[in-house]
Amino acid sequence: MITNERQYKITRSKARDLTAVLSGMSAPSRPPPEVHPRLMRAKREAIESQLRDLQDELTDYERLKRTGASGIAFDSFDELPEGLIRARIAAGLSQRTLAERLGLTAQQIQRYEAERYRSASYRRLCDVSRALGIRIRNEILLPHVPDDFEGLLAKVAQVGLDRDFVLERLLPSTDSAEANGKLSRADGDKTLTAKTVAVLERVFGWTPGELMSAEPLSTADLRRTSVRFREFGRRDSEAATLFAAYAGYLAVVAARGMGPGRSEPIPADPVDMRKRILTRYGSDDFAGVLHAVWDLGIAVLPLRGPRTFHVACRRHGRRNAIVLNPRSPHEARWTFDLLHELYHAGQRPGAGTSGATLRSATLAERQSSQEEAQANRFAANVMLDGRAEDLAGQCLEAGMGTAGQFKGVIARVASMAEVDAGTLANYVAFRLSTEGVHWWRAAADLQGTASEAWAVARNVFMERFAYRLDSKIDRALIERALEP
Repeated sequence: MITNERQYKITRSKARDLTAVLSGMSAPSRPPPEVHPRLMRAKREAIESQLRDLQDELTDYERLKRTGASGIAFDSFDELPEGLIRARIAAGLSQRTLAERLGLTAQQIQRYEAERYRSASYRRLCDVSRALGIRIRNEILLPHVPDDFEGLLAKVAQVGLDRDFVLERLLPSTDSAEANGKLSRADGDKTLTAKTVAVLERVFGWTPGELMSAEPLSTADLRRTSVRFREFGRRDSEAATLFAAYAGYLAVVAARGMGPGRSEPIPADPVDMRKRILTRYGSDDFAGVLHAVWDLGIAVLPLRGPRTFHVACRRHGRRNAIVLNPRSPHEARWTFDLLHELYHAGQRPGAGTSGATLRSATLAERQSSQEEAQANRFAANVMLDGRAEDLAGQCLEAGMGTAGQFKGVIARVASMAEVDAGTLANYVAFRLSTEGVHWWRAAADLQGTASEAWAVARNVFMERFAYRLDSKIDRALIERALEP
């Protein structure tokens, strides 16, 4: 973990050096004859792994400094020291500033953080918390050994996985009916408990031993590999982490269920993508875009869950799957988010299974990341016939005025250009967000009437998905996710 600017600069320099090494290895030249190709490949993979670790550390440090956090979640007192370090970075305090508040030297804070406060007393940890101006709110989870189905549900509820989600999304409908007493449990409670344990292990990775022992469950591993989202309070954060892990697993199932067939190259040019959509389906509405994305060999799975992310992508083997979970009921926003993620799916097409479970950006990252900005431009240009920047520029040049006046400007520009006003409003809102102006709510007013975008995506999924699934659990999870 990077704890100060000096470490940040050193890590960034190492990442640049490794990037240069990889670039040199990619140059069209033959390796020395005494070097086996497998050895060269192993060397490259080792460097790539090291570079990913460095980039993750840089991204984590930059995100904390840029966006701060309303809460830092941790699962045990063992994680408290790292939580204090992250809280200091998120608060915008240097090690020297914290030292001054405590009447210590900067070197002492550096030593504390380097050893993760192992030599610090309880009183010193309290002093650090007060100096940072934070409150530590945690729960004491009592040992709980499940001895039946209801006991198992009580245990997973301790980490934010509530009963309704288990019954409505994780268990097949017949098992759920048994759990609710609507059907008799022909094989007894043990069979239902065993089935639930198998599903929880498959989706979240908790072993039967962890689920049925007194040891409290942890979501720490899920947080490290799941979708990134804004910080929540502890319980909300755990529930969001669990839903993200669930969505990530379903994305893998969807990608795997498409089978080994060939995928078409994803067009890098938004105008080419638009031509493909119109040529094949005659319309650039949500259904037309969905079918065009499926034609590329990409499964698109709609979910209805906590609004912790809008859209995310997972690659399994060389197959991509996109998960849609927007807040908006309007097709224009669903279409924009789908095309945004399609751009990401098209990056590094030769890469195999990604090490991260699910990728999706926070709002701050969408505003500042170059790749996120490129994805937004790609989506807007597909929907606005390559004229996104020009049309948005016309709207902004006309001046914002009042909210009503500016919405009128966007509507007129969209009408003259014969493009969708909701789509143009979305892109203008993105452009304004890069300048610190939040205009998303006003943009929603130009989306038209609410639509059944989720139902459209569900129907297309059921029509196009290959269902090449060997696991009964996986098939049941997909079926439950698509229930109205």
